[in-house]
Amino acid sequence: VRAGMLVVFQAVVWALGALPPGPGPFPEYGVMDQPVQGASRAVSPDGWKTGKLCDVSQPPYSVANDSNATAILQRAIDDCGDLPDGGTVLVPSGLVLSTASLWLRSNLTLRVEIGATLLGTQLLGDAPTTYTRRGCVMMDAHAGFINGGRCLKKKDPLVGWDDCAEWSQLENVVIEGGGTLDANGDHWYQNKDTMNDQRPMMFDLLWVDGLTIRDLRIRRPGFWTVHPCFSNNVRVTGNDIETYGSNTDGCDPDSSWNVYIFNNTFNTGDDCIAIKAGKDWSGRMVNISTVNVLAEGNRFLKGHGVSIGSETSGWVRNVTIRDSSVDGTNLAVRIKTMRGRGGGVEDVLYENLAGSTNAGIQLTLNYGNAAPTNASATPEIRRITVRNVTVHAGSYLQCDGLDDSIIEDIEFDHVTITGGTKQTCTHCEIDAIDTSPEPKCTHAE
Repeated sequence: VRAGMLVVFQAVVWALGALPPGPGPFPEYGVMDQPVQGASRAVSPDGWKTGKLCDVSQPPYSVANDSNATAILQRAIDDCGDLPDGGTVLVPSGLVLSTASLWLRSNLTLRVEIGATLLGTQLLGDAPTTYTRRGCVMMDAHAGFINGGRCLKKKDPLVGWDDCAEWSQLENVVIEGGGTLDANGDHWYQNKDTMNDQRPMMFDLLWVDGLTIRDLRIRRPGFWTVHPCFSNNVRVTGNDIETYGSNTDGCDPDSSWNVYIFNNTFNTGDDCIAIKAGKDWSGRMVNISTVNVLAEGNRFLKGHGVSIGSETSGWVRNVTIRDSSVDGTNLAVRIKTMRGRGGGVEDVLYENLAGSTNAGIQLTLNYGNAAPTNASATPEIRRITVRNVTVHAGSYLQCDGLDDSIIEDIEFDHVTITGGTKQTCTHCEIDAIDTSPEPKCTHAE
C-alpha cells in the first residue's frame, strides 16, 4: 500500500515540480552539532578496551600469519559483536591476514594495529552477491571488503527502486588501529568494463547509526573506498587513503546525515570526496537525503576534486568544506549533477582552501548529456558560497546551468584564481566580492 501511495505521490509531483528533499535514514535523529562524535566506543582512545576482547592471535582463534583468515575473522566478529557491553576484534601488529568479505556487527570495534594488514582476496566467490546500493542505485552486486547492514528479506513483488523489505541495522561501530586495510582490488578494477557497478566497494557500510573510521592506511579498492550509506553520526578522521583508477573515490557519504571528515590525506584515482544522495529514478524513489556534512583540515592530493554529486536525487544540503589544502587535485570546488538525477544541491560553503589545481571551480548541471525531462528529474543548484579560496589553476570557472534550472544564489567572497583565466557561464548567476578574476556570470545568460 505504501509503495502504491508513493507512486501516486510522485505522479502528482512530476506534474508540479521537483521532489522536496528527502528525510534522513534514521528519522528519529535531526541535525547534530558538528563535529559529531561518531561511535560512542571511539569517544575515548581506549574505548576498544571495554567489553569483550577477541584477539585473533590467541585461542580460541590462534590465526596463522600469512593465511586466509576469513572464517576466523568472521567468527571473532560474531563472538564480539552485538554485546551489550561491546567488544573488540583485535588484529595485533605483525599479522598479515588475507580475507574475503566480512560483515560487521553492532557495539563492535575492529582494531587493526600498526604493523598489521588485512589484505583482500581475489577469488570471485570471496565477494558474494548481495543486495546493496552500488553507484547510488539499489541492485544485486558483489559484497564489499568490509560490510555493514544487509538485506534480510526481499519484497514480493519486487518494486525496482529498493527491493529490500527488511534491512539489518547496526549501531556503534568502529574501525581503527593505525594498521593497513588493503582491498587488493586490482582484479576488480581491471575488469571494470565488464563488472561496472557490480564491483565491490571497500567499506560498504549501509545502515549504521554511530560509525567511526580512523587512523588507518587504506589502499587499493576496486571501486569507491569509504562508503557510509543510509548512515547517521559518522566520523572519518586521520586516515591515509590512496587509490588509483576511475571510480576509486576516497570517501563518498551517500544518503547519510551528520558526517564529519577530518584530518585525512586523499590521493585518489577519482573524486577525493564525493558527497551523494542517490541516482536517477531509484534515488528519487528511495528519496533519502544527505544533510549536515563537515569536511575540514584535510589534505587533497591527486584526484578529481572535493566534490558534491553527481548523484543528487534525494538532495544534498548543508555542507561545509573548509580549512584544507589542494595540491595537484583536478578541481578545488566541484558541484556536478545532470538531467535525470533530480533533487539537487543547496546551502553549501567552500571556505579557506589553498593550493594548486588543474582547474579552479566547477558548478554544472550538465555533467552528462541528457534530453530534457520532467521537472522531478531536473536537478537544481542554489545557495552556494565560495569564500577565501586562493588557488593556482590551469583554468578558472565553469558555471553551467540549464535553461529550465538556473544555478542561482551563488556568492564568491575573496576568491583568487591565478594562472588560467578561462571561464564559461551559461544560465548561472554569481555575486562576487573582492574576487579575481571577476566572474562573467553576473546574471543568467
